[in-house]
Amino acid sequence: MGIVSHCPNGHRLKVKDHLAGKKGICPTCGARFRIPLATTTAAPASPAASGPPVASVVSLDAARAATLPPALVLAETPPPPAAIAEAPAASWCIAVPGGQPSDAMSGAELLRRLTSGSLTGGELVWRSDWSDWRPVAAVFPDLLPDDFSPGTTAW
Repeated sequence: MGIVSHCPNGHRLKVKDHLAGKKGICPTCGARFRIPLATTTAAPASPAASGPPVASVVSLDAARAATLPPALVLAETPPPPAAIAEAPAASWCIAVPGGQPSDAMSGAELLRRLTSGSLTGGELVWRSDWSDWRPVAAVFPDLLPDDFSPGTTAW
């Protein structure tokens, strides 16, 4: 009669009875698998789908909803400060008063530096469309460290 089987990748195969229980190779994909002792009725789950299901569809009534854990709400990425958002393609530089300016950087890089905690707020910033340098405290007041006091510099 023969055995109808499926390889691990789901290809349907017909195999002779005397090969039951032996190892076989799928002629379509080359996957190695053990030939079952009897005909299998359905294709096995794909290797990626093995294990517990990731999600399932359920009807949502009040009783069922009460048994579910609360949803995890991921924080949204806050918008960039106004000075960066109004000129997203502008180049930025940072300097300590009287010191050498940094190399030009993007607004995203400046924002990373501002939020990393390495700046004190006493630095000056310059944007490519500005004619002069401005204090970080005036341009980014919301990004200053909690212990900032005007006039301090540490860079």
